[in-house]
Amino acid sequence: MKVIWTVTPVGYQRIAKRCPSCNVKREFAPSGAFRVNSQKKVLDIWSIYKCTHCEYTWNISLFSRLHISKINHELYHRFITNDASTVHYFANDKATLSRNKAELAGKPDFRIQEQWQVSIKTGQKVTVTIRLSHSFQISVLSILKRQLLLSTAEIKKLIDEGHISGITMKELKSLKRMTGYLDFQLSAVTLYARRKVVLGQR
Repeated sequence: MKVIWTVTPVGYQRIAKRCPSCNVKREFAPSGAFRVNSQKKVLDIWSIYKCTHCEYTWNISLFSRLHISKINHELYHRFITNDASTVHYFANDKATLSRNKAELAGKPDFRIQEQWQVSIKTGQKVTVTIRLSHSFQISVLSILKRQLLLSTAEIKKLIDEGHISGITMKELKSLKRMTGYLDFQLSAVTLYARRKVVLGQR
């Protein structure tokens, strides 16, 4: 029995950086705009970030010294029109953030899409797979709390009682940049207890 939760970030992954204007480390978020410079058909493209406290701007490099013939025309159009979906993509792009040595800060909000692979009956163990549509910083605990409508204390009790297995409380609380997917098990009753879904008897 398997259920898949596909988690998608809503909003932007913020970055921690010293703000020259504030003179302390602050969180920076994408402004929603790109900067594109073109010199002799060579492009430099940045995503413009702003300090969330004072709006001091900081540019993250996306492409450097790229010949205009090497860039997809549709992508180039998205850059010059400040396409929102493209801003969102690069704000969560692991390679871009790593290349700019960006220190992640906080976590964006998220939404969850649930898919069943088979029918579920009371008493069965269910394997839950968490997949991320984009790699971003999030705790598994925050996903469980939202999807199961449970508190941290309630989830800990379910782990202690064996209703949730294959993952520890320490792993749940870890705030890190998740990649790929994660599997764990829980009882069908736990999966639907707070959702008021009536399950069939075996």
